[in-house]
Amino acid sequence: SFVLLPSGDDEMPRDTIEEVIVRRGSTRQFSREAISFAQLSTILERAGRGIAADFVSSGTALNDFYLIVNEVEDLPAGAYFYNRGKSSLELLKAGDFRKEAGYLGLGQAIPADCSVNIYFLTDLDRVLQTYGNRGYRVAQLDAGIPGGKVYLAAYAQHLGASGLTFLDEDVVEFFSPHAAGRSVMFLVAVGKSAKRRDRVS
Repeated sequence: SFVLLPSGDDEMPRDTIEEVIVRRGSTRQFSREAISFAQLSTILERAGRGIAADFVSSGTALNDFYLIVNEVEDLPAGAYFYNRGKSSLELLKAGDFRKEAGYLGLGQAIPADCSVNIYFLTDLDRVLQTYGNRGYRVAQLDAGIPGGKVYLAAYAQHLGASGLTFLDEDVVEFFSPHAAGRSVMFLVAVGKSAKRRDRVS
């Protein structure tokens, strides 16, 4: 496993939250450049702190983070599970999965070109048994808020991010057997934005 090495508060950019929010958007093109392990660690640590809600106790979450790492410094390319309790990434399978990431993101270039794809998976059957008709909304909220934190943590570090659609069952199959029985709630691609080319008039 790879223990996270998040940046300390004194190492983070000094932009205000308002400046980050104004800068935040959905990146439409990534450069295929690597982000640092510290940047990824910071994103996961901040997004994985849990949310204040009446359906979870402090520090707990209904969704787990699964990752396809394409290009992160000091981290082999492959599929990972984020173990919150150990603050580490567990390698599920090593390899270049850009092609698979693109397929799982409905054939788009964004998930193939970004540095890392972060998927939010939950045990939906257990959630529905616990919360009844409210369960699906609860699971979505538990993914959506941390997903928003991924956005903010990425843009705070002057990276890009984009929320994407995906092939639900194929994502679960890709991360199985570890993810067997789970359902995908959300996907965020993170990386360095490609510089826009000026149009020639």
